[in-house]
Amino acid sequence: MSKFFTVITAVDKSGYGKSYHSGQGKTEEKSVAKAIKNYTAYNIDGDDTILAIRTYDDISNVGLKALHI
Repeated sequence: MSKFFTVITAVDKSGYGKSYHSGQGKTEEKSVAKAIKNYTAYNIDGDDTILAIRTYDDISNVGLKALHI
C-alpha cells in the first residue's frame, strides 16, 4: 500500500527564515492533516506563513534532485 508524504514550506515575517514540516499517512488527507498539525505545533508565535504544500504519493519513488543552502 502506498503512503502519502506531505511537506509544508513556511517562512517567517522577515522572509529570511524558512521551516519545513512534514506528515505521512495512508491517505492524502491524513498526510496533510499530520503536516498541518506539525506546522501549528511549531508556529507557536504565529510568525510563519505557509508558502507551499506538496503531497507525494509513494515517497519511495521520489529522489533528492538538488540541495539548496
